[in-house]
Amino acid sequence: MIRQVVFSLLLLALIVALTGCSNGKAVGLAAPGLTKEQVNQRHVEAIRTDWWQLQDDIDAVFLFDRPGRMHRLSVR
Repeated sequence: MIRQVVFSLLLLALIVALTGCSNGKAVGLAAPGLTKEQVNQRHVEAIRTDWWQLQDDIDAVFLFDRPGRMHRLSVR
């Protein structure tokens, strides 16, 4: 029973993730007044921004955004 619920939730998450990357026509979210190229460009820009934010978060967690002790600017 629990396996079926977990499997159903994972399947639902996969479907939502895949439709979130579509151009919107399948779910009725087409962008009126924009060409397909403009919609794709906005999609690429959104993915690029999300990726940069993810990298910034990872750098902050692992303290990669601060100079290390071997850096020339560190105070001893």
